[in-house]
Amino acid sequence: MRLSGWMIGAAALLAAGSGATLAVAQEVGKASAVNPAATANLRTISIGESIAHKERIKTTDKGSVQILFIDKTSMTVGPNSDLTIDEYVYDPNSGTGKLAARLGKGALRFVGGQISHTGDAEIKTAAATVGIRGGVAMIGTGFVFAGYGSSTVTTPGGTVTLGAGEFTQTPGAGQPPSPPGPPPPNFVQNLIQSFQSAPGQSGGAGQGTASRGNVQRAEARATGTPNGSVAGSLTPQVPTPLPPINQAASTLNQTIQTSTQQTAVEKTATQQASGTLFGFIGGLMTTWLTASSPTSGNYGYGTVGPFTGTAVVGVDAVRRRVQANFDGTVAHDANGNYLPGSFSYQFGFLDPSEDPQSGFYDQSNFAAGPAIRRNGAIVSTIDDAPITNQTGAMVTISREMAQQYGSALGFGNIQPCDCDYTKWGFWSSGSNQGPYYDWAHGFWVAGRPPTAGEVPLSGQASYVGHAVAAIQNDGSTYYAAGVFNNTVNFGARTGQVSVTGLDGTNYAGQVSLLSGTTGFAGSLAGDVGSRNMALVGSFFRGVSSPVGEMGGSLAVSGPGYLGAGIFAAKMK
Repeated sequence: MRLSGWMIGAAALLAAGSGATLAVAQEVGKASAVNPAATANLRTISIGESIAHKERIKTTDKGSVQILFIDKTSMTVGPNSDLTIDEYVYDPNSGTGKLAARLGKGALRFVGGQISHTGDAEIKTAAATVGIRGGVAMIGTGFVFAGYGSSTVTTPGGTVTLGAGEFTQTPGAGQPPSPPGPPPPNFVQNLIQSFQSAPGQSGGAGQGTASRGNVQRAEARATGTPNGSVAGSLTPQVPTPLPPINQAASTLNQTIQTSTQQTAVEKTATQQASGTLFGFIGGLMTTWLTASSPTSGNYGYGTVGPFTGTAVVGVDAVRRRVQANFDGTVAHDANGNYLPGSFSYQFGFLDPSEDPQSGFYDQSNFAAGPAIRRNGAIVSTIDDAPITNQTGAMVTISREMAQQYGSALGFGNIQPCDCDYTKWGFWSSGSNQGPYYDWAHGFWVAGRPPTAGEVPLSGQASYVGHAVAAIQNDGSTYYAAGVFNNTVNFGARTGQVSVTGLDGTNYAGQVSLLSGTTGFAGSLAGDVGSRNMALVGSFFRGVSSPVGEMGGSLAVSGPGYLGAGIFAAKMK
C-alpha cells in the first residue's frame, strides 16, 4: 500500500440520525447480507429487508443470511440451517434487553451487541442451551465454540463454561457437554469458510454497483457500540495529509512481508510443529466516502474508530502455509457514521487447493497476504458483505524486528515480551465497498490456550511484557508502546495490572478472572488527560506452565483521544 501520497479533501460529514425508542415490536433487525436461497416465514429474503419478531429463517445448502439487530448484535446463519427468533426486546436508552433464538439445524455465528454484555443472549439447540456474554460464538446442533467472551453451555446432563478459544461438543440424549478444550484441527477455519460467500455469490449486492445496503451504509453504520462510546471528536482535521506514520507503516508492512516471504522460500528451515493459535486483535479503522479508486488520491472526509476482536492463526509448517482469520467490531462516536460495525478478514490459505499467499520460515517468522481465491474471489468481508481491491498483509514481529523498527512501532527503549509460544505482529487491510474505502491497521496476538481446569485456584504469579497500540490523538495517528505488568492472585481471582509509558501515560487498575474460563477483563485509569483503558485477555501456555503466558486486546479513550492494540506477557 502506498499511503504517503494520500490527501484528505474537505467534504461535509453525513449526520446519522438516531432518535431510537424502545424496540419490542415487529422489526428487530435487517438482513445485511443474503446469498440465495434464504427464506423467512416462507418468503424469500432480500438484502436490506426487515427481520421481524418470531421470524423463522431457513437456508438451503447454498444459502446464508446475515442479520444485524437493533442493538448491533450480528448473526450469520449458515447453509442448511433453520433459526427461529423467539424473543427480542431492546431499550437503547439503558442498553439492556433480551435475545432468545432456537437453532433447529445447521450452524450460526453470533457476534454480540449491547444485549450480550448484560448476559441476556440465549441460543437453544435440540441438545443444549447456550448463554453468551459479551462475545463471539459459533454454534451448531452438536457443538459450541467461544471465540471471544464467555459462553455457558447447558444440557440435561450438566453445564460447562467456555472461555475465549474453547470448544465443547453437545452429544444430546441427556449427555453432558464435553469438557472445555481446543477445537479439532482446522475446525474453526472450515466453519468460518462455510459462513463466507461462495465463489460467484455477492451477499445480495449487485455486482459492480452500489447496493441498497451500500448506499445507506452511513445509516447502517450508526452510533453505538458493544464497547460503549468513546469521548471526543474523532474526525481528522482537513485539509491535511495523512499522518507520517502511514509511510512508516507501509514501509514496515512491505519490508517485513517481503523479507519474511523471501526467507521462507530461500532458506531451509528446521522442522516445526504445525498448529492453531487463538488470540486477539486491536487497532484503528479509517473510512472515507469516495467514488474514486484507491490510487487516484481523490478522497473525501474520513472518520476513525478503534476496533478489537479475535484472531485465529493456523500454521502448516510442512507445506509452509499460514492462514489468519481476524474478526472484529468497530467502535465509533456520533461522528463515526461512515465506519462499519464489523469485519471478517482472512490472510493466506491452509487449503492446498488454493494458492498459499503466505510464507513460513519458523515459528517466529511468517507472513500472509489477503486471501484471494484462484478465481479472483476475495474471502474477506465487511459487515458480512463483499469487498473489492483488497491490499495489506499480516506479519509476525520478533524481538529483533521490534528493535529494528522500534521507532516506527513506538517502542523506544521498551523490550517486547520474551514469550515462548505466544506470537504477535502487525497487520493492515485496505479495501473498497461501494462508495467507501476502509483502511484497518493494528496488531494481533495469539497463543496456545489452556483449558479452564488448568487455571490455578490458588497462589500468585507475576507477568511482564509489552503493550502496543494504534493511537488517534486530535487528528494525529501514530503507534505507541508501553511496559505491561500483571500480578495475578489466583485465589482472589484478580490481577493488578499496570501499563507504563504508553504514549506518555501510565495506566493502573484491576482485572477479574472470569469464572470457569481462561479469560480476564477489567479497566485501568490513566494519569494523563482523563484517559482510560479497557482490557480483555486470556492466559496462554508457556514452556513451564499451562498459564505461563498471556495476551489480549486493549482499548484506550479520553477527550479527543482514542486507540486500540494488544498486549503480550510472560510469567516471571
